Amino acid sequence: MIDFARDYIGTDYVWGGTSPKGFDCSGFIQFVYHKFDISIPRTTANYPKLYSKRVDFEHAQVGDLIIFTGTDPNIRKPGHAGIITKISKDSLHFIHSSSSKKHFGVTETNYFKSGYPKRYLSIVQMTAKP
Repeated sequence: MIDFARDYIGTDYVWGGTSPKGFDCSGFIQFVYHKFDISIPRTTANYPKLYSKRVDFEHAQVGDLIIFTGTDPNIRKPGHAGIITKISKDSLHFIHSSSSKKHFGVTETNYFKSGYPKRYLSIVQMTAKP
C-alpha cells in the first residue's frame, strides 16, 4: 500500500480532488485504500467515527491514519489526515496531500520535524464494516 501511495508523490493538491489529476487529503487516502479494497469515508471528519479504532502512538502501525485539525490548531476537529508510512524510535512519517505552499500536493512528512504535532488529534486503524 505504501509503495502504491508513494507513486503519487508530486501529484497536485486539488480541493475536492479524488484522482491522479489532483487530490485533497481525504480524496488521496480514499483512492489509496480503495486500490486495496478497503472502503473508507470520503471526508476526514468521518474517519474517527466510522469503522475505525483509535490507537495511541505506541501502537500505531504503517498504514494507519493520522488525523489532524485543519490549519487552525485551536479548532479541535478533524480537518486533515495522512497515511503512516514509517515508524521508528524517533520518527513517524506519513504521506498526505497538502495544500501548504511549503509542501504542496502529495508529499511525505516527518511528523516530529514538522508543524503537525500542534495539530495532532488521533491515530486510527480502519476496520471492516460491522
